[in-house]
Amino acid sequence: MKAKYNISTLKRRGHPLSEKIRKNEITLLNPFDISDEDFNQKLAELNPEERGFITAVRNNRILKA
Repeated sequence: MKAKYNISTLKRRGHPLSEKIRKNEITLLNPFDISDEDFNQKLAELNPEERGFITAVRNNRILKA
């Protein structure tokens, strides 16, 4: 490396919001945390192929939890 680079400025510092998350100033939303009614409403708007995929993803996620 060139001598003019300052190594301390090249280190990773994490995401700017990670400190606020750690302090519980903000919370992250879980996109899978929706009611069954809302899920079924959104599912009805998809074509059958997409419906099958999304249902499988949600069922797989529920089984792991």
